[in-house]
Amino acid sequence: MVSNASIVWSDASCANLGAPSATIPLLERAIASAPKRAELHAKLGNVFLDLFDFTRAARAFESALLCDPSLLANRIRLARACNVLGRYAEVLELLDRRTEVDDPVADAGIRHQRATALLGLDRAVEAEAEFRAALACNPHDRHACLGLSKLLRNSGRFAELLSLCDDLAAQGVHHAQLLLDRGRALALHGKMDDAARLLFDRRQVECTRLAPPAGFPDGTTFNAAVALEILGNPFRLSDFPQNEEANRGSARVHHLMCGARPDLVRALLDAIQNAVSSHALALAQTADRESDPWLKAMPRCAHLRPWGLIQRQGDFEEWHTHRGGWLSGVYYVAIPSAVSADGEGRGCIEFGPPPAIAKLSAARIERWRYAPKEGMLLMAPSHYHHHTIATRSREHRISFAFDVVSDDGN
Repeated sequence: MVSNASIVWSDASCANLGAPSATIPLLERAIASAPKRAELHAKLGNVFLDLFDFTRAARAFESALLCDPSLLANRIRLARACNVLGRYAEVLELLDRRTEVDDPVADAGIRHQRATALLGLDRAVEAEAEFRAALACNPHDRHACLGLSKLLRNSGRFAELLSLCDDLAAQGVHHAQLLLDRGRALALHGKMDDAARLLFDRRQVECTRLAPPAGFPDGTTFNAAVALEILGNPFRLSDFPQNEEANRGSARVHHLMCGARPDLVRALLDAIQNAVSSHALALAQTADRESDPWLKAMPRCAHLRPWGLIQRQGDFEEWHTHRGGWLSGVYYVAIPSAVSADGEGRGCIEFGPPPAIAKLSAARIERWRYAPKEGMLLMAPSHYHHHTIATRSREHRISFAFDVVSDDGN
């Protein structure tokens, strides 16, 4: 049931990220003083995961397990790093199924990592069994949902895919990954009208202008300051495994509070939270609130997961969704003059059908482009497929992207 109350916000995820240049040396000195403390090695591993440095993350979690082999969370995180690195046989050895696990969420995490490793070793039948076991342990595990849905889709078992999605929905699952997979299943099963309603509705895309925070005479002055803050942040990430993120040349800033002006970031976060709350209140009053599965999934408690995004020349974002969010959005800080929705759509964001069903649904699910404008905030359901088109400009396209992540417990 959708509540009419505003979303209750907890701290944005960036508030808990320390500067790597300070955190890593601090942890390394602590480890040198107490090399047998598993939690110190694990904290270092988590820092490297935040930096998408899976090689060093794996080393840190290996050290943590040498100190204390019983810590299951470290075992799962090491397995994740090994899977990204293609070390699949190590994952199966690391997560031996003889290990007893009382926590169903942890058990689901183990089975998902095992399934990923089995797929990497071309053992699809065993992987499917693990994905199904993971969902039996925890129906809300979106990673297992993604893996099993992809297996069923790639093997042409569309009726089974739709049945899986319907069964998970009946159990109260409503994350973005399921909404996406159910939309694809409906399309592949021939129910294109239902798929189109779920996968993209332009009426659910909200675009609004943010007023400048107190202390700034106008939006132009505020945006110029934010642009300098994002460009000047020393903790820019640009090297991502392609299967992990949609970035193709663009750089991201996750450690937003670690620049010179964290007050600017806080002001922008507050403005975005207020805009999302107002949008959620309006959505809660719509006539479709009981029939639309995305509206029914609106969180009561949530936090923002934000990042700065820097692009120019040929940089772009591949087609993707934000499977960990409910609502996702982007605030446009600086936009090159070459951006236009005409012709090739240089610099635009474009929504459209998921690539897996693009040919099938070309005439039924529209493509829609938006040419960004400085100071505009665009919001859409997290399960809507979208990508960005390269600007081919030397000027920077700077934006502040975010997911609204539910804290409701599912």
